[in-house]
Amino acid sequence: MNNRSNTDHGSRVTFGCPDTPSHQRHGISRRCFTELVGTYGLTAVTMTLLGIPNTADAAQIAQATKARSAEEEAKKKKAEVVLILGMEGTTNRYPNGPITKASMQNWGCTDFKVFVERNSGGKIYVDFFEGAIFGAQTKALRKVQQGVFQVGNCSTQNASAVADVWNVLDLPYQIGPFENMWKVMFSKEVAATVRKKSQEANIDMIFNAPWLRWLELGRSVKHEVRQPEHLKSLKIRVTDSKLEQAAFKILPANPTPVAWPETFDALKSGAVDGIHVGPAPTFDAGLGPVVAQMVNVEFMYKNDATWTNVRWLNGLKPALREAVLEAAYEVQVEIYKNFERMLRDQVGIQPDTPTGAGWRAHEADGLKFVRLTESERAAWRDALSIERNKKVLNEMIDRFGRKEYETVIRVANTPGKVEPQRWWA
Repeated sequence: MNNRSNTDHGSRVTFGCPDTPSHQRHGISRRCFTELVGTYGLTAVTMTLLGIPNTADAAQIAQATKARSAEEEAKKKKAEVVLILGMEGTTNRYPNGPITKASMQNWGCTDFKVFVERNSGGKIYVDFFEGAIFGAQTKALRKVQQGVFQVGNCSTQNASAVADVWNVLDLPYQIGPFENMWKVMFSKEVAATVRKKSQEANIDMIFNAPWLRWLELGRSVKHEVRQPEHLKSLKIRVTDSKLEQAAFKILPANPTPVAWPETFDALKSGAVDGIHVGPAPTFDAGLGPVVAQMVNVEFMYKNDATWTNVRWLNGLKPALREAVLEAAYEVQVEIYKNFERMLRDQVGIQPDTPTGAGWRAHEADGLKFVRLTESERAAWRDALSIERNKKVLNEMIDRFGRKEYETVIRVANTPGKVEPQRWWA
């Protein structure tokens, strides 16, 4: 399937990665893995690999998968509802991952299956489809919207092509640090405004991993980037997001659309000088060998969200609908509780990240972390402020929903600690 689109990521492509997929590290070849999937189905193979020791050999894996397949088939036949969960990444990307074994963009999906089936007493069965089999992000989300399948993942930035209200999350520096975004995710006020408007387009977010975007710069950039003016004339790969494009037009850069599958080669060759994506999906995609600088500008989020078809959800029996929503809440709480550890130990971008973890493994390739000082960050914040860019940014706020935007900013900046709560209750 061709995933050549200008979306944030498409994990069927492992840019620059050696041909050592996760199933090979479990002692079986690609051919063996494919044969297992063909015989027993992806869900059975995935759940087997998630639960079996990494030391298991091919024969042990095959035997365990056969048994698991029988269990999964029995559950599926017993269920009243089959929920198809389509993922862009893979469920076993990191067999030894300290936080998740899945592609980080799919964080929480395997737990969601477990929680839904448990909460529904087996009346809902969750079947996995991975590797962008339904298409890249926006295309797949439209299929969720149309009811082709029930649950899938897509960044909020790409989801804004389906429900444009999600653009209100992307005004530069308006939400602030991670704690503020968590307040937004758990908010009943946001559910009554932003989520409600999204539901009118027949899609709704059920859980999310909110990565802040960094600048990942290639080796064509010979100077250290710390100030907005350091971007002058640099070609920065952007998505179809109108707000991201507007931000780089405000900054002295040359925003350059590049299809995501071409990003590795574009950075390597110097066709673009940098990209603006969250560190988790860029690590998923294996961009480490061609990134020389990572700059924590963090003016916009890269939300890796999972979505459902609203009419399908509301058409379930009340107890089953509640089972799905409760599972989504449980996943969101788990992601929230483990987020700092994920950034440190698996994404590998925190100052106290152990040597060799995540992105730090690429320091041996010459990667440099550029961490902005408070005064340097203030310069970026000022350059991208609404006050300095009233016409452009206010026009966008009005277009995408001023009421929704103001609700998000008020909730995000409410004093106090994050208090997880069921946003729909």
